[in-house]
Amino acid sequence: MRRNDKLAAPSAGLLALVTAVSGLAACASDPPMRPAALSRPAQAPGMQAHAARAHGAPGPAVPPPSADAAACGPMPGFARGTAAEIMAGRLTIAPFPAVTIDPHRNGTVNWKMNPYHDPTWMLDFQWGEWIEALVEAYLAGGPNANAYRARAQALLTGWLKNVPVQDKNPLTAICSAQAFPGQAWIHDQIPVLLDYYASHWQGAYNHGLSQDLILLRAGCAYPASAWNGQPPQWKNTARAQMTGSFEPNQYGPAVDAQGAVNEQATGYANFTFGLWTEAEQELARCGDPMPGWIRSRIAKMPMFLALATQPDGKLVQIGDTYVISPRDRAGTPLQFAATMGAAGTPPAERIGVYAAGYVLGRSGWGTRLSFGKQSFYSLRFGPGREIHGHDDHMGLTYYARGRNLIVDSGHDGYANNPYRQYLISPEAASVLVMPGERFSPAAPTSLIRQAADAAGQFFELSDTAFGGHPRYRSVYVSQRPDFVLVYDRASGARSYQQLWHLDPGLTVTRVATSYAIATAPGTQLEIRQIPLPGQVLPAGSTRVVRGQTKPYQGWVSRADLQRLPAPVVTMTRAGPSAAMLTLIAPSSPGAVITASITRGTGGVYRLSLRIGRSHLSYLVSATGGIQPS
Repeated sequence: MRRNDKLAAPSAGLLALVTAVSGLAACASDPPMRPAALSRPAQAPGMQAHAARAHGAPGPAVPPPSADAAACGPMPGFARGTAAEIMAGRLTIAPFPAVTIDPHRNGTVNWKMNPYHDPTWMLDFQWGEWIEALVEAYLAGGPNANAYRARAQALLTGWLKNVPVQDKNPLTAICSAQAFPGQAWIHDQIPVLLDYYASHWQGAYNHGLSQDLILLRAGCAYPASAWNGQPPQWKNTARAQMTGSFEPNQYGPAVDAQGAVNEQATGYANFTFGLWTEAEQELARCGDPMPGWIRSRIAKMPMFLALATQPDGKLVQIGDTYVISPRDRAGTPLQFAATMGAAGTPPAERIGVYAAGYVLGRSGWGTRLSFGKQSFYSLRFGPGREIHGHDDHMGLTYYARGRNLIVDSGHDGYANNPYRQYLISPEAASVLVMPGERFSPAAPTSLIRQAADAAGQFFELSDTAFGGHPRYRSVYVSQRPDFVLVYDRASGARSYQQLWHLDPGLTVTRVATSYAIATAPGTQLEIRQIPLPGQVLPAGSTRVVRGQTKPYQGWVSRADLQRLPAPVVTMTRAGPSAAMLTLIAPSSPGAVITASITRGTGGVYRLSLRIGRSHLSYLVSATGGIQPS
């Protein structure tokens, strides 16, 4: 793996073994993500031998500079002026302001500093990649080249001595070694770092894959006889771990048979698609191609990402995902989605149901002129939370009339603070919660019924995540016209609350007992409770929260360290059970929206809707079914 995979990102933050891409960074708050970093590790195999070499014991010849360059790959693309800033003793790790790290401008750095008390800043700092800006400046030549090289050596000497092995990036040593050909002080540390990676694999997700790519490239680039024959072992270890990632493991296969990843975040699906594509290429270059059954899974990843792309060209925010564009891969279904219809062929599917826990649907793919006018929705279900997932099961997002309407609260980074705990929680998703009941992140949510036709799709979900009590959500999504019906049922708690997180661009203009209306230029959104026969809605049961901090509620984050106040419509019921039928209806401003429901026979209700000029009728069963009448 090489850092040229960093797209224009709001953060360069890294944790342990993952490189930031499209604003992604590893999570600093989830212990399973970095088991190797929880305690000081014992010496990796071969480390004592390398240490002896460093103290003058005889050893093999240093690999040639060409091998360092091949193992490094393309150097990172640093912002203009980065090398000069480091020479002046300062460092910028976006999105944080610059910090003085080298006050004497001689390479003497406190490698334990953490001026922002942020784990992402700390880990990016200790990763050491930024030192390569000086190496890159030296290799470019010019009158200051030797000064860049001297400062890089001073920094690298301190980095090698003072940063724990688990927090170093082997690529920093490998790439920097190009400026110091034949010098054992740095080359002898390369196998130390790579041996540590080989013996401390982090698992079948992006961290482990990032390790494997570094091991693979080094194993193929360096002569087989270098460092007492270690390179072939690195290559073999990497390949075995890559292929093993697709077998059953504690997280589930890295990529399943449908092309969905196990990280429970659309942004990380985008990230790991790039990593697995690179893995295929690197193995082929090494003369040891990836098995065909694994290549077929990777080939399905573009369809998942295409279906997860909203009509605004951005990936739907699910899990630890910033607002980013998907990769553009020519010749795949993703090309049409990534270019918003400007290139490629529209995907053959517009509705995707993934066993990993996603429903992704849209009204159509449109063309270059109408791509952005389509509607889009997502639903979450599946296994309990892991890796980069959130507690968002049954969560709905909805896009129509050219804008986000119902959203997830998003992601703002990995500092383990109350705000991140809010973003991960069910209260940050558009779901039904049971206040006061203990929530279980490990509880799975099942998709128990589904049906679809050209005009709409129906899905029913169930779980017992809150205190072991049953919770059901039925969702009917219509595209003719665009609207959503949600029928929540739950029991066993004292109170129940639907949460509808609105996009920050919407303003709530009216709140009544049974509905709330929000507006934006050219759009009106009505969220209406429809009382079932015999139900009486309590006064004040519909409210709006925005920008609350104790506890956090009413926020949306789209990038590192970003917190945008946004309205949340809350609809509350009390009692031993609840049955809540809700209409989510986007329309032109001022459109008339009405809903009435009557009791039919056999436990079936008849629902009549008027949305603007459209008059519609549906059958809603007490057990959760919704269908056109």
